[in-house]
Amino acid sequence: MISVEIDSEPDSMWNKRLQNSEEGSIYQTKEYGLTLSEEQETPLFLKFLTSNGEIVGQILISTYSRLTKKGILKKFIGKTLFLNKPVFRWTYGPIIFNDNFNSEIMQALNNLLRSKKGLIYGTIHPFSKLNNSTLNYFKNQLWGTFLIDLRKTEQELFQKIENHNGKKNIKRSLERGVEIEEITYDSLHEYHDLINKMRESDGKPKTEFHIFQNWWKVLKPAGYSGFLAKKDNVVLGGLLFSCLNGYIIEGGVARSPVDTKNHYYSQDLIKWNIIKWGVKNNMKFYDLAGINPNPSTEKEQGIFRYKKKWGGQLFNYWMIK
Repeated sequence: MISVEIDSEPDSMWNKRLQNSEEGSIYQTKEYGLTLSEEQETPLFLKFLTSNGEIVGQILISTYSRLTKKGILKKFIGKTLFLNKPVFRWTYGPIIFNDNFNSEIMQALNNLLRSKKGLIYGTIHPFSKLNNSTLNYFKNQLWGTFLIDLRKTEQELFQKIENHNGKKNIKRSLERGVEIEEITYDSLHEYHDLINKMRESDGKPKTEFHIFQNWWKVLKPAGYSGFLAKKDNVVLGGLLFSCLNGYIIEGGVARSPVDTKNHYYSQDLIKWNIIKWGVKNNMKFYDLAGINPNPSTEKEQGIFRYKKKWGGQLFNYWMIK
């Protein structure tokens, strides 16, 4: 029998257990939990225990009201549902330490969340042993990501990149004078300015710089970084990534119209520099973030092709609701 212990703060060994699992990511750390309040969300630290008190799994879940985050949720919930329902979301969890309890843990998680009568949106780690049968308590959607094996040499990884729209784009970017630099606390504003301009052009709300600063201060020591692309000191693009447990996950793509118009290919050069950084710093995998493994729209097909060209291996995982 599995019981669930819920806390508003993690115990002292939370991150230690996470670091001992290949499924650990920044999105399940105590540090990430600290950043959620800035997003008007409440962290819930759940532990799954056996009858003798052994911790066999854990998960960090964010909960919030749609009344305060209505704009963000439209793409998930539509306009017809009642706004007073809470939302529970997580990324790459639960982290299970004993696969013998997979089914019981998912049943306990399902029972808990269903009792709250809220909406559920979560993703399972690509390395998770959970399968469709152990996830049958939820509504599942197959999703995927390309993983680059950073245990190979830089030369091997470069050869795996597609030639026409991969290697050539990197070379073109270098030939056109694009330079890459790692983001520091002092250059945060450059990335923030660029991402806000992009959000504004997409009709999305801007983020406050002081919130982004605090977020960076908390996550950077836990394993977070990013790169900027510049030409003649003009910022062309940016990309953030986490790097907990030797597992890089990219996110936060920022690109300027100048980059697009002049075909500087800054994002390709940034990604190649993240790969080189990963090899140099003994990382194991580079997760290019989610794609639909069975793309049905032109946009999904474009994303699939772009991420496939880097020579990684396709891993499927589950989105659960």
